[in-house]
Amino acid sequence: MSKSEILLKLADLLQADKLENVQALTHARVPIVKMMDPVTGIACDICINNLLAVVNTKLLRDYAQIDERLRQLAFIVKHWAKSRGVNETYKGTLSSYAYVLMCIHFLQQRTPAILPCLQELEATCVVTIDGTTCAYFDQVDRLRNFGVQNNESVARLLWGFFQYWAYYHDYANDVISVRTGRLISKQMKDWTRRIGNDRHLICIEDPFETSHDLGRVVDKYSIRILREEFERAADILQYDPNPSDSL
Repeated sequence: MSKSEILLKLADLLQADKLENVQALTHARVPIVKMMDPVTGIACDICINNLLAVVNTKLLRDYAQIDERLRQLAFIVKHWAKSRGVNETYKGTLSSYAYVLMCIHFLQQRTPAILPCLQELEATCVVTIDGTTCAYFDQVDRLRNFGVQNNESVARLLWGFFQYWAYYHDYANDVISVRTGRLISKQMKDWTRRIGNDRHLICIEDPFETSHDLGRVVDKYSIRILREEFERAADILQYDPNPSDSL
């Protein structure tokens, strides 16, 4: 059976078992079945044989073990994105994975840096999946004090994150690259023009599958919404004395 056939059969089984909002997205870049548990309200995506995602997840976990502020910042940003409706790739906004990479990039860029670039260090983890070599330094216990010289609080980092994406990121020219620990140019990636449905209006390089732009789904309409939401969040955090509810 093909992946699509398996996912369609799985969707039928889940639907029969009274799970809600069951959708088989068989034509997505990574085909999935979406569903929601009616008892807990927890939504879930199921994919098949997506081994690259396993390595991506390990990379995120290893970064999170270096400095607890990444985990805290990422949870807040993901909660904000879901609350504001800018966390659905099929609606032209960004995935949770993309937001976590944005957080890692932001913490790599702080002065002093809070996170290192694991792929620029000597590789201690090397895995090849479907011809893609995934290599990085995963002995993160040795990096626990990396960001100790930066004493910024999570609250200040959250404000800085939204400030960066609202007012300082160069959307026209820059690609964020966790793989290199810096910004690289759209010209270097040949992401300066639309090819098919890939628009490259906000560019987030996948750390392993480097030809994949996680922002490729964002169109002219949704990029405006995203930037307005970043500006709204930055302004609330700067001027509202009790910003949590309105954020």
